[in-house]
Amino acid sequence: MGLVLAFGVAVLESLKDALGKVATRSIPVASLLVLYKLVGLLVVLPFALPHFAHLPWGRLLPILTLNALLNAAAFYLYLRAIALSPLSLSVPMLSFSPVFLLLTSRLILGEGVPLPGKLGVGLVALGSYVLNVGDARYGLLRPLLSLLREPGSRRMLLVAAIWSITANLDRIGVGLAKPIVWVALMSGAVALLLLPLALPLRLERGQLKFPVAMGAADGVSAALQMWAILLAPVPYVISIKRTSILLSSVLGLLLFGEGRVWERVMGASLMFIGAVLIVLLG
Repeated sequence: MGLVLAFGVAVLESLKDALGKVATRSIPVASLLVLYKLVGLLVVLPFALPHFAHLPWGRLLPILTLNALLNAAAFYLYLRAIALSPLSLSVPMLSFSPVFLLLTSRLILGEGVPLPGKLGVGLVALGSYVLNVGDARYGLLRPLLSLLREPGSRRMLLVAAIWSITANLDRIGVGLAKPIVWVALMSGAVALLLLPLALPLRLERGQLKFPVAMGAADGVSAALQMWAILLAPVPYVISIKRTSILLSSVLGLLLFGEGRVWERVMGASLMFIGAVLIVLLG
């Protein structure tokens, strides 16, 4: 069940990527981030409020503070990355977060992964890598060289590293508070931290639809992810979530004229095999 929820997260994340790519053309990154996090908070707050009464604040507050600081930086870098570079160059760098998670989950949670699961995680990462291969000048080196050439790719790799830490902190957080409560706390904390960068919040007519749609997707996606990591190991959940890289790359191809079809087919096949290994053998 946890991995089914993770697939739902992947779909919502890819939708948010496409909306963010369009929105950052006309809305400052900090303003967009604060607004859609506030909308996400409004989505989950009615369900979270009844559970606020008896939270263990003494244990919860340090984890919440650290996680919010890291996520505020990561979300800001994330939106800057998709604003600066094509989705098919920036988003695939998130494929490295499951790889980083193999280390961070063991260090933070003591959570190991059996060999078939490791192979599955590796194939998901490799499939995402292949999505970005094909430049006649660079061939297999293109994804690595894009780190040097593309500012969005560099930022997104840093996001992947940060999220490999915060995913484990999320696991601790949802152990102290219900998943929906943790999502509400994180959305509110991230919005509050970035609010000074976003002031004054000004949107032109017709722009509000972007943070509203992104916020709705973000609130539901975050809630599904928190429930998923209670039901399955964190590296597995994040690996399935990262199939959004394929969906985002396809949207980049269809909506923004990015990418090559053959790379997408090969990458999709590897990611599918990896997902099957995670689900059936992990």
